[in-house]
Amino acid sequence: MTDPLRIGFYGAGRVGCTLGRYFREHGLSVMGYYNRTRERAEEAAGWTGAAVYESVHSLLTECDAIFLTVSDQAISSVVKELADTESLSGKILVHCSGALSSEVFAETEAFGYSIHPLYAISDRETAYETLANAYFTVEGNAKYLDFWLQTLSGIGLACRPISAEDKVRYHASAVMASNLVCGLYAAAAEELEHCGFSADEAEKALAGLFLDNARGIAEKGPVRQLTGPAERGDVATVRGHLGVLEGTERDIYLKLSRKVLEIAEKKNPDRDYSELRELIDSVTLTKRGIE
Repeated sequence: MTDPLRIGFYGAGRVGCTLGRYFREHGLSVMGYYNRTRERAEEAAGWTGAAVYESVHSLLTECDAIFLTVSDQAISSVVKELADTESLSGKILVHCSGALSSEVFAETEAFGYSIHPLYAISDRETAYETLANAYFTVEGNAKYLDFWLQTLSGIGLACRPISAEDKVRYHASAVMASNLVCGLYAAAAEELEHCGFSADEAEKALAGLFLDNARGIAEKGPVRQLTGPAERGDVATVRGHLGVLEGTERDIYLKLSRKVLEIAEKKNPDRDYSELRELIDSVTLTKRGIE
């Protein structure tokens, strides 16, 4: 591809605005936005300095690559809408779903791709400024696969190819590292509330511990960053925790302690963790009613 790729967006939410702003500020040709609600398209166009498209036809006519930055549930219906509107021969269609693959484009004449930022885009106002912290995965038709990898790399984004078969497992990994951490943090805060903290106090009290630990994991990896009673093999402390925790919180503690024990054994291969493992296994078996 020798001429600059003209990029358009179907969908004017957080992801579309963030990518559009970042792409435009890094030299890519972002043409504009189409959205079923025109006001949203106007907002996105104003935010990125791009145009507003009145119809799907105008979007397809003026753009070479169309990013479908809509919800995962809407992707299939949008693909059908585009295919029913006119021929997609030679066009490039891209969705940004973590779980779906490019196979959603299989029945069209377009070159289809999944380009997903491994990043929590929570708002359009600031996410584009830190998008370079994201890791992108690219999957799709072989014709332009290298083009997308080189293009993303060329504007400062780390990226790598991924297979269609791995997309669901890949997305589960992202959920563990992002969304499920919110549940873990909430569970920890609720335990502090049982100790007399207000909800606000609990969240603030844990913030420094959480942020420093997250930074350490990101910089050094989970093995080197791991500390705490499981890493020390402190059976008495772990037994005490299990004695006061109940319900979902106890289940979380048990499941993650089993995983943490695996990490601890990598960090300290000469340390004997057999007693701690027996404790965790026995409590787990008792809870399942197997013992």
